[in-house]
Amino acid sequence: MEPPDFPALREAFGGRTLLATLRSRDEGGAFAGTRAEAATLLGAAVDAAFDLVDVELACAGEGLLGLPAERVVVSAHHVAGVPDDLVERSARMAATGARFVKVVALARGLDDALRLLRLQASSDGGRLAVLGMGEAGLVTRVLSPYLGASLSYGAALPGEATAPGQLLAADLLDVYAVGRPRNVGELFALLGGRVSHSFSPAIHNAAFEASGLAALYVPVALASLGGELPRLRQALAGLGLPLCGASVTIPFKEEASTIAGGPAGSVANTLLFGGDGAVSGANTDRDALLAAIPAAPEAGAALVLGAGGLARAAVEALRERGWSVDVAARTPERGAALAAACGGRSVANAAATGLPYGVVVNATPLGLDEADPLPCDAALLSAGVLALDAPYRPGGTAFAREALHQGARLVDGFALLLSQAAGQSALFTGRPAGAATLAARLPVRIRSLFEVNP
Repeated sequence: MEPPDFPALREAFGGRTLLATLRSRDEGGAFAGTRAEAATLLGAAVDAAFDLVDVELACAGEGLLGLPAERVVVSAHHVAGVPDDLVERSARMAATGARFVKVVALARGLDDALRLLRLQASSDGGRLAVLGMGEAGLVTRVLSPYLGASLSYGAALPGEATAPGQLLAADLLDVYAVGRPRNVGELFALLGGRVSHSFSPAIHNAAFEASGLAALYVPVALASLGGELPRLRQALAGLGLPLCGASVTIPFKEEASTIAGGPAGSVANTLLFGGDGAVSGANTDRDALLAAIPAAPEAGAALVLGAGGLARAAVEALRERGWSVDVAARTPERGAALAAACGGRSVANAAATGLPYGVVVNATPLGLDEADPLPCDAALLSAGVLALDAPYRPGGTAFAREALHQGARLVDGFALLLSQAAGQSALFTGRPAGAATLAARLPVRIRSLFEVNP
């Protein structure tokens, strides 16, 4: 392999801090050379005036390949999970005298992420950076700088992450204020099974900054809301970052309502935590849907796709606006239960009913991934139909693009996200905020992602 031209790179990035890294295959990288080859390559980077070099402890040992300790980030990537002796391993790394110590481990769940955060918080002096890989590790990438880490890592471009769960560098800077940490005295969170796709952090953090509030909004992936929320709240309080409120997404909206003491069968997408342990809930999804749905014409029929918490909110909103509602779900039993509970009708094949649906709501997760199919027959999205899409993604979902192509009136997932976020923002901050105001506060690069073209 031809070695990099380190002097040319140093000249090209004059005035920037440069770090040279060789990540071995054992630690999730592609370098397959020997210890001697690693020493030669990293030594050449030092000689070319690179500011720092990353040295794996497993390769270098305590001697750090003979490189100057003040120029070394000593690292360990635990790609199989968080080791039982994590604290002891990090202490051994610190004992090398390297300028920085970087510990990365695959977080397989919330408890792993909390272990990593506690290790980060236990360090002083800013030498230690502890980061989690994977969906559950996202929260560590946001909070580690607020708990003392001097180093953070982000991808330069979408799709070019160097570790699972790595955020965009632009998001670390713009959304989470890493590199310019603001005073944070309380946390708000997005709680869900999958949170990496969400733009809720961008919306709420922009609102917090604009309001001058000492708050930060972070993504937290959970396996169980009821089972893990108490541990999460206790751990964050112990770190000096109490959790004051949360947005709740798939698949926990029904469970959130139960936790907040809501009536049987209800859903909540927002939780607020009182200092006395009290939990209250709200459903701003329903408010957003009500704002988007017009009053029904005579004999107006609507179709809701899905049977989860958002589908229930959609059925309730449509019924309040006077629409008769059909429910089509992938699991017929769940669709039938929702329809029976909310005064709708369960249908196995919406296209076969022959009804001219005036509103079609996609309340399924289909659309989050580019390869997802349409959640319904394309013929249902004809001209004049109001199509409401809950999922959102840059460039629009297949449902949103097909709706525009067919001439339907579209309220896409990002518009619904902003509308429901306005209600949440008012609950979180105590200050009213409209969807247009929230959108205007977002970085232009984020707003531009959600222009949907057929």
